[in-house]
Amino acid sequence: MSQATITEIFPQIFQNESTVQQSLGEDFSLCDNGNMVFHWADYHETCDAVKKRMENIPEIKIEFKHKEMALNRLSLITVWIRTEKKVHQTTMFDLYERYILNQMQLSLGIDPFGPIEISFISGTGPFRSMAIAECFNNSTYKDFVMVYLLRGKLPKRDYRIRLKSKVLMEYGNDFSQAGLIGLEQLTMNGILFSLDSDVFLKSISPNSEMRILIDSGLLADACGKDLAALKNHLSQYAFNLMYSSRKEDAVTFQVQDLDVQSSFDFLKNKKAYLFVSYEKLSAKNGKIEGIRDFVKHTRNMISEHYKEALVAKSA
Repeated sequence: MSQATITEIFPQIFQNESTVQQSLGEDFSLCDNGNMVFHWADYHETCDAVKKRMENIPEIKIEFKHKEMALNRLSLITVWIRTEKKVHQTTMFDLYERYILNQMQLSLGIDPFGPIEISFISGTGPFRSMAIAECFNNSTYKDFVMVYLLRGKLPKRDYRIRLKSKVLMEYGNDFSQAGLIGLEQLTMNGILFSLDSDVFLKSISPNSEMRILIDSGLLADACGKDLAALKNHLSQYAFNLMYSSRKEDAVTFQVQDLDVQSSFDFLKNKKAYLFVSYEKLSAKNGKIEGIRDFVKHTRNMISEHYKEALVAKSA
């Protein structure tokens, strides 16, 4: 059974935009082209505010219950996974849940980031080698995360900003090699980057040190601005946000200081996610604190915005 067939059987599960999502205000853009956004699920305060609003407005509460029921219908889709020792029978609901809760290795003894033998037909096959992520629908995955956050089944996170940008990475002897790396998130504690997993394993991990050329100054200059002024300021860099080719903007850190995780994205690419704390960064321009200050500033600004917006919508 293909993903397209699953979508045909359960079309209501795979709606791109629901009333709940529209009401909750899924993304809050800090840059006009959407290259820097805040998502309500990325801060425990906004999670609590959204949950309170959902519980107080009957229409949203009913829509939320319908979404839960739609996800529960994934329990009707049986899936068989073949490992060296046995064939496991499970459901699509269980696969989503175990993947989101990071229980694949523990419960099924399989690598969630590697290819597995899977069948939607029967316990005797035919089986197809594929990644778990290939079984998932992006919008359904988001719905699971939303439901599990609001039901307290996932831990709430400290504040972070999501980005869609590329910055220059340098590595190798005397930093003689270079390539683009994804800039994914700015958090209260550090920065999250991403790149192809094979590139990281073969080219980056053997090195002791790497550096990123990142324009932290544009964020330092944005601190203290209100939302309108902030958007106007960032619009100057909308299509190359935080990109720099200036050596004086280099941020250096040790490879051993990285927190590395691998995962498939929804384009079926295996990516390595690299998190490095601000304390481990060394910058000649001394503007690392400007990044952290910017994150704190937007946190305070967004917190107030969501409080006002949710109160206004609830009135």
